[in-house]
Amino acid sequence: MASSDLNNERAKVILALETEAKEHYDANRDAEAASCYERAAGLLERHAESAPSRKIEGVRKSKALRFREYAKALKSGDIPKAEAGAGGGEATATKARPRRAGDTKGGGKGDKDTDEVKGVVTGLLHHSDITWDKIGGLESTKREIKYALAVSLAQMPPGVQLAGWRNILFYGPPGTGKTLLAAATSRALKNSSEEPAVFFNVKVSSVMSKFFGESTKIVSELYGTARDMSPAVVFLDEFEALCGSRNDGDTGTERRILSTILSELDGLSEKGRDDIYVLTIAATNRPWDLDPAVLSRFDKKILIPLPDPITRRAILEIHLTKKGFELDVDLADVIDMTKGLSGRELESLAKEVTNRMVAEANEDLPKLVDKGLDAVRGYQIKLRPLTFEDFERARAQVQPVTSTEDMQRYFDWRDAAEA
Repeated sequence: MASSDLNNERAKVILALETEAKEHYDANRDAEAASCYERAAGLLERHAESAPSRKIEGVRKSKALRFREYAKALKSGDIPKAEAGAGGGEATATKARPRRAGDTKGGGKGDKDTDEVKGVVTGLLHHSDITWDKIGGLESTKREIKYALAVSLAQMPPGVQLAGWRNILFYGPPGTGKTLLAAATSRALKNSSEEPAVFFNVKVSSVMSKFFGESTKIVSELYGTARDMSPAVVFLDEFEALCGSRNDGDTGTERRILSTILSELDGLSEKGRDDIYVLTIAATNRPWDLDPAVLSRFDKKILIPLPDPITRRAILEIHLTKKGFELDVDLADVIDMTKGLSGRELESLAKEVTNRMVAEANEDLPKLVDKGLDAVRGYQIKLRPLTFEDFERARAQVQPVTSTEDMQRYFDWRDAAEA
């Protein structure tokens, strides 16, 4: 099915679910209405991924968030009976809009500021399709993360209370898979096959630079939304940009941001609530730059090192043999020559070696462009097995960012932190 047809069908299903939700709501079947809103929210989040523009993507994500809020309120009995609001908008008019008592239509400056902050948070919501098997190697790390999830979410025997992990720090060299691990973790928290995982992917340096004056509001709104959509994962990348060591040169805004994030990491809003689970995963390439007060909030710190031979094999297989490329070389020899490369650099190596081979086997390919789009689409790319010489040439183009000395610094920091 063409992507446009799929999008049209998905939009029809979303509209049908909204109509069904209204019918259930009007008939006092709140549980059924909540289920329809949850399904519609999940489809809207998928729908947002294929939006033709960022504006439409934002509209769809905002509606998905609103539908999840409706579902949560309906389940808890927080929404009293009210008239259904007639909606409008892109492809998914809101035919049923439950309202809390006292809700009014805004219009003041405060409402505008709140909408802008909500808009920033909505843009951070992502749908993760990353599963554990898409991450090469790192088996012990994946097992450690899965254990942390399971022990936090599983039921304890009566009378037993075990403190689980809600703040995890990933640290290590650039390109070692920290973002992929966070995305896979969020995927593992999904409630059903129909609902995408709730994953807030926050590039801290970007949020700080663009919205510095609003950063504290964004942090608060981010965690408030994550609690509303529980279970959820908040991934804070480049964490040192937000929570570096405090010094006399810090501005009042920086101190307020740090204070806000410390409060959220403490999870005071979730104390005594077993129906809310928000997992914060922070990632940094420079753990030694983090403020000690922040570090103390992370009871789980996981080093994501440069890949060992077993992990390098798994990564290379993902990017080569599992993508249909044949090798006329012992993969063990390739693994030996890639010592010191990160996962991202191994991916770059695979891209370099396969594209160079394709270019050599299809020298006349650029001429087809002059003949028109149909000629290009009608051509089948020629392939040949990859040789040791191919990898040697590609390896010369990919240089490691992390030295042996750099890696040792991570080991030393880990040992000191665990002492």
